[in-house]
Amino acid sequence: MYGALLAACILAGCAMSATSMAPDSPVKAGQWGGPHISMTVASASTDIEFDCGRATAPGTIDTDAEGRFVTSGTFLQERPGPTTPDGPTQRPMRLSGTVRGNDMQVSIVLTDSNEDLGSFTLTFGTTPRLVKCK
Repeated sequence: MYGALLAACILAGCAMSATSMAPDSPVKAGQWGGPHISMTVASASTDIEFDCGRATAPGTIDTDAEGRFVTSGTFLQERPGPTTPDGPTQRPMRLSGTVRGNDMQVSIVLTDSNEDLGSFTLTFGTTPRLVKCK
């Protein structure tokens, strides 16, 4: 009797360990939107549009077992009106956040200056609400 109970406990413990060590999973592909941000996730890259800028993160964005992610990419500031031939330069950025089901929290930091561009809330399948630079 104790042998069967011990075996059941061992099997249950093994199952819990396998679940807690789930492999990374990619952020769901498709359109994510929220106030002041639009994110299009694909396997090749993620394109992000802000009110006055845009960014790209190459490759897949993988989350850990708790839904957290960190990746890098480039950010381009947009300004209203005509641009000069040399235009704005792309800057390196770090994109980090958490995904829970269809909800995402994301923060963006320019890594060359440690400038925090802000935190955003997105929902999968939601139309973004951008207010483009004037």
